[in-house]
Amino acid sequence: MRKLRSVAASAAVALALTGCLPEPGAEGPGNHPTGSGAASASPTAAPSTELKIDKSYWYAGFKGTLGAATVVASSFGDGRTVTIEGVFQNLSTEYPGTPTSEVLLTVGDRTYTEVDRQLQRLPEIPAQRSQPVLYAFTVDEHFVLADAVLVVGKPSLRQAVIPFAGPDGLVSLEPRAVPITGKVLAGKSGGVFMTVTSAEVRADEPYLHGQAPSGQEFLQLKFSATNNTAAGFAWVFDRDLHLKAPDGTSLATADNCSRAQIYPAPHATATGGLACFLVPAPAAGTYLLSWNRYDKGALRVAVD
Repeated sequence: MRKLRSVAASAAVALALTGCLPEPGAEGPGNHPTGSGAASASPTAAPSTELKIDKSYWYAGFKGTLGAATVVASSFGDGRTVTIEGVFQNLSTEYPGTPTSEVLLTVGDRTYTEVDRQLQRLPEIPAQRSQPVLYAFTVDEHFVLADAVLVVGKPSLRQAVIPFAGPDGLVSLEPRAVPITGKVLAGKSGGVFMTVTSAEVRADEPYLHGQAPSGQEFLQLKFSATNNTAAGFAWVFDRDLHLKAPDGTSLATADNCSRAQIYPAPHATATGGLACFLVPAPAAGTYLLSWNRYDKGALRVAVD
């Protein structure tokens, strides 16, 4: 009997040395796990580090189209930075410009304004050209890409608001075309008149990279001027154009937006006029555009 016990003990030692003994809790004959230890815990999903925004907005003479937002290592310290890729088109017909740096990020009630200047790229873009742009903000452990919102512009101006995910809350400030054509007479004779060829409502002024104040927007009307008389002084001046709002308020042209001054020579037509008015946002209703306050020759401008 002692001999048999000695053989069994020797066999157990050999199995242990060769790794053939079943591990505690491993499945096998006579070794079945029980209770809560039988199911392995599912790993916690890692937070997303990249998200496609794919939204456009218009601000201060630029159309910006945002691409991917990515969480990366900060260029300084041990923190994190979110970069926002975009392609920006300069809508001015003459002047170069730089996309605004007056931007911030929000997640819920948290606001992120600190810029990672080593990563951010806001180049000057020539007129009528497009270039890549990269915004970069330092963020903390509470930042969640899917909940982030980009706010563009100062509170005193019309702001664009771009949620990273989903359409809810998007304020793109996309210009709205106004279908309108017609004449504006300078006086009773009808020999001198403007012909409005198109109109739009927008929150920005592309030519000089301007932006409308908060609560207002620009109503812009493009026109030509015709002089069918022998008169040699038929200038169109901004000061002579007026817009009557739906509530009866008389509005003068906006100084930094309107460029109405053109000169039709006798028996000729001049082109390139732009009359621009600041109106309460959102513009809606029927406006009357008059020249020299000649209301009988005014043009009705219906804005939906």
